Amino acid sequence: MRSAALLAIFFVSIVSAIAQTNAKGFIGVGLADAPASGGAMVGVVKPGGPADQAGVEPGDVVVAINGTIVDSAATMGRMITAMAPNQTARLSVVRASGSPAKHLTIPVVVGSQNGATAPSARAAQPTAPSPSGSAPAPPSSTPTPGTAAGPNAGSHSPAVSGYMHITDPLEQAFGVDVPAGWRSEAGLARRSALQVNPYVRSLSPDKMTYLMIGEPDLPAYTPPSQMGNAIGLPEGSPTSSELGGQGMILHYMPGTEFARAYGETVLAGLCPSFKFSYVRERPDLARIGDTVSPTVIPSRSTGGEARFTCMHNKQEMEARVEAATRTTQDNLVWGATLLFALIAPKDQADKAEEILAGIGRSIKFSDAWIQKQNSLSREAGIAINRRMQEIFRQERSFIQKLNSVDENFSSMDELISGFSTYHDEKTGTDYSLSNANPNKWIDDTTGRMISSATNTKPLFASGYRLLPRVSR
Repeated sequence: MRSAALLAIFFVSIVSAIAQTNAKGFIGVGLADAPASGGAMVGVVKPGGPADQAGVEPGDVVVAINGTIVDSAATMGRMITAMAPNQTARLSVVRASGSPAKHLTIPVVVGSQNGATAPSARAAQPTAPSPSGSAPAPPSSTPTPGTAAGPNAGSHSPAVSGYMHITDPLEQAFGVDVPAGWRSEAGLARRSALQVNPYVRSLSPDKMTYLMIGEPDLPAYTPPSQMGNAIGLPEGSPTSSELGGQGMILHYMPGTEFARAYGETVLAGLCPSFKFSYVRERPDLARIGDTVSPTVIPSRSTGGEARFTCMHNKQEMEARVEAATRTTQDNLVWGATLLFALIAPKDQADKAEEILAGIGRSIKFSDAWIQKQNSLSREAGIAINRRMQEIFRQERSFIQKLNSVDENFSSMDELISGFSTYHDEKTGTDYSLSNANPNKWIDDTTGRMISSATNTKPLFASGYRLLPRVSR
């Protein structure tokens, strides 16, 4: 279990992608030490990046750059980042994909990548593939303001006239541009030294459009096994490791299944009369997830989109979830690399997705935070984990704000459903919560609350427990 949880840092957060960015030289590859032979093995190539354009392929082993020997992935990383943009790095490559192996020299024009940009739902949907079949160019880092949708939009279509910048309040890890005048929260839920989950929520002033990026409680997942069942670890059981953070035993969900499950678990608790419409595969989301969260571990990725309908404030709504998931080829561990969701009036869903895309494109992580996170040693990680209880206490106040945004959206249905008191026997706290979906679940670590129409435990974290409803 320990090795699986440690591998999970490649999947459960955006941080591993951030580690690939550098304000200096950049060619867009993920590297590992080449086994036995020395050199740096290319595990992933960023679509459209300098290495991709030059013809570098996963599996290539770089043994020299401009005639200087490369003896490890770390050496190659230092050599590339020391180069200035527009310099040419002549990679001496051994390509073993054919027989016999080929020795190639591949000139790569070094680029630069300043900061890190999260993917956007809209950016993942190019109108047509490029002639080369490569991924579309990264979107602009400046969000495009939404506008009112026309004369038939009604009163539930607030125009977005501008954006305001907010920052993760706990670690100042990243900033994001959100619509001015909307109720917005952004944060970073740290499960361990190496596992962090960024999230953003934004609610329109009329409480009719709700936009979501990430989920603070997403763990790493390990598929069930015969051995696990034999020792009392069936599906749904929690797992953990010294440095890897929280995990859960759950069968692998392709992108379509994960998107549907997230919608029916989390979004259904926000919008009554929730009904599934359809799913479709989205290979483009898988490619973007791999670009945002690269790994040298042999893996396979899938992307999918799920759509739903529901009723909110007596109006027909549409809910959308876009997700990408990735599993190791040995089926040892899996997780989500991409998660976007929205609930909006049905005739405003496309506009809401455009606004969500703008928010996603604007996310930028602090260079100082990236350097600090990337330089964590094992000893530093252990020290951070010793302080996790204090970190959890600090996080709870920010998660309570996220819960409050959920409740603000749900409050539009209070005239229909009313409110009830829910009592947390563990802490002695009473909550006045909407009856729109009567079952309320709370995570002991973060204080995150999720509503559900049934008493089925949420799929996404094993630590949730049911809050009893009481008469007052």
